[in-house]
Amino acid sequence: PPPPPPAVPTSQTDVVYGSGLLASGSKSLLLDVYQSGDACTAARPLVVLVHGGGFEDGTKQSAPWPSIASDLSGQGYVAISIDYRLAGDNPVPSAEFYPVRDAILNAGVSPIISNNQTDQANIITSSIEDTTKALRWIEDNSADLCVDMSRFAIWGGSAGSVIGLHISYGLDEYSIYAPKPEVMIDYWGRFIYSGLMDAGEPPLLILHGDQDDVVDYSFAQAIQTEADSNSISYAFYTVSGARHSFGEIPINSLTIDGKTLLQITYDFIDAHLQAGTPVYETRTVPLNN
Repeated sequence: PPPPPPAVPTSQTDVVYGSGLLASGSKSLLLDVYQSGDACTAARPLVVLVHGGGFEDGTKQSAPWPSIASDLSGQGYVAISIDYRLAGDNPVPSAEFYPVRDAILNAGVSPIISNNQTDQANIITSSIEDTTKALRWIEDNSADLCVDMSRFAIWGGSAGSVIGLHISYGLDEYSIYAPKPEVMIDYWGRFIYSGLMDAGEPPLLILHGDQDDVVDYSFAQAIQTEADSNSISYAFYTVSGARHSFGEIPINSLTIDGKTLLQITYDFIDAHLQAGTPVYETRTVPLNN
């Protein structure tokens, strides 16, 4: 008999990828899968989207992530947007991630979410743990999802960028396994502590406003410095006069050389995961161009 036709992977909402410990009990962790609706004739590159919200709010459905995910699924990708434990859940990391929590505590980070350093370290670490769990779940289910795990990107905004940066560059320090992205997209994020980048780690795109009042612009410059000292390739786009968030940096309309910041980001991902030559550059664009 002829072979069966290739499966047609479908988009899915609220897929349980694991559970996370809370101060009391646990919480199911969910993700959304965006598929093109085309038959799976070959495994596709993947983009994992990690929302922001200061580790306190935001969801996998927060704008503009669903529209970005929908765009990506029409461009040959599987896009997956994830939820993770937030401050209000009172999350507790598992023992595997204690080294990350301890590193955050030892770094003596100034208050971002909480004046309680232990609570803050637990919250940030739990979000990194959950995103790592999501990547492991995707890898375990990659055949059903039509995903090629050798070609994936992490794209975060704000807190989501913090998470993505620490997974892309900062878990190998503790021998914690996570699938390694080919490229990292950092929208207005930061490292919680420095010294995580090593030569040979993934290239990245940095987008940050120089008037950011939530994650200071100096944090973007610190990432650039660390990338330079480890010969990690990057594109660094500064929006002069811009503050923090999608509401302040209009990626759909702000252009450089006639391309929107959103299209520049898509092209950067394409060049690393599909085809094209990546553009590594450092540019500044005024908010009102």
